Amino acid sequence: MQKGSSTILNVTQEAHHRVFVGLGWDPRGQAGLIGNLTEKLSGKALHHDLDLSCCLYDANNQLIDIVSAETAHAADRTGKIYHSGDSIEGEGPGDDEQISVELKDIDPAIRNIIFAATIKSGHSFGDIHEPEIRLADGYSNREFLVSALHADAGQDKSGYVFVRLYIEGDAWMVQNIGEFFDAGAEKSLADFLKTFIE
Repeated sequence: MQKGSSTILNVTQEAHHRVFVGLGWDPRGQAGLIGNLTEKLSGKALHHDLDLSCCLYDANNQLIDIVSAETAHAADRTGKIYHSGDSIEGEGPGDDEQISVELKDIDPAIRNIIFAATIKSGHSFGDIHEPEIRLADGYSNREFLVSALHADAGQDKSGYVFVRLYIEGDAWMVQNIGEFFDAGAEKSLADFLKTFIE
């Protein structure tokens, strides 16, 4: 999908029409004593802590809920949009964090869902080893869209707005947003993501 373009989300009609966004990255290599000291002095954590979240909006673009790695926001109020849990270091293959969306059963007031990845550890995407975010079918694992987050545009950025899922008529659509941003500069992620609703 081209950046900014939209298409129908052809999700498998099993498993509650579930789709998920997965965020994956690999743990850093051994930086050595000097490398670790340099990162500490610069205010960076010794591990790379990326977080996946999404904001849910109604037909008037008002925030309904946030789903994130934080325990208090691990699922929306219906339990049909839920986070897999916080991964601090990116250990293991595949996705380190996921947010699942059961489109068949979600709150009908939800009209837009916008996904973002942010870094809490003081790093930028240029510091992270092979960060990647993807939108996939929850039943077949077929990928609708995959974005590498170590692209040149994101080298000094700590946030990435990935996709917007939105309903048009009776069909769920997906829009490829693909915008890097400075997560530390945004006081409210929900207010910032709302600006991407067309």
